[in-house]
Amino acid sequence: MEIRIKIGNRAVGGFESSISVSNAEYRIAHACFACRKSWKLSEDSAAICPQCAGEAHHMGRSFKAPKRTDEEQWKKVEKLWRAGFRFPTNTGWYEVAPYPERLREVDEFISQNPDHPFRVKNQPSPRT
Repeated sequence: MEIRIKIGNRAVGGFESSISVSNAEYRIAHACFACRKSWKLSEDSAAICPQCAGEAHHMGRSFKAPKRTDEEQWKKVEKLWRAGFRFPTNTGWYEVAPYPERLREVDEFISQNPDHPFRVKNQPSPRT
């Protein structure tokens, strides 16, 4: 390695980062319920579905979209979103009630968790 350094084949220097923490652009998962697709968009970008130009809904940083063909799971996710539930990163909230696995469990979950920490306050009543 010393020979490489001497002849210039090995660059040695300080660490330079092109990432600025204070100016970091976070990408947040957004979903279009009509297209059943999800994209990570910057917080400042317009929340418009690139596919159908409809509304892309802010889901949270830890949202994992179901398969496009899984209509039941997309209906479940939409119902939770309309009730004010989001998908933030779950650090420090270890004793939080987990989201339901099936669509048929959503109504009971919503009624039993009015003060869930991942629920956005002052949401309109959910559509069914």
